[in-house]
Amino acid sequence: MDIFAELAEKIIKEQENIIGPLALEQAKKVPGIKVDGSTHTISLIGNKTTVLENLVKQYEALFGQASVELCKDVASKYLKEIPQEQLPQVLR
Repeated sequence: MDIFAELAEKIIKEQENIIGPLALEQAKKVPGIKVDGSTHTISLIGNKTTVLENLVKQYEALFGQASVELCKDVASKYLKEIPQEQLPQVLR
């Protein structure tokens, strides 16, 4: 799996732990995120940095800064695998 898609999947799962199925519903609204309904596998289409940024902003719009901090915490585990310039500003 692509590292960006893996990060998006982890962010969604962590959000699900807090807000439940609403997390996946919100992720599906983000342009460039494709969810395989049977396996719950995430694919990113287009500029992956932008898609990740939009995913975080989607959660922020509904749940505020706490959701951003959760996303940053998840992203911190990927800092060695994703070059800094490819990580969305909101996750740095």
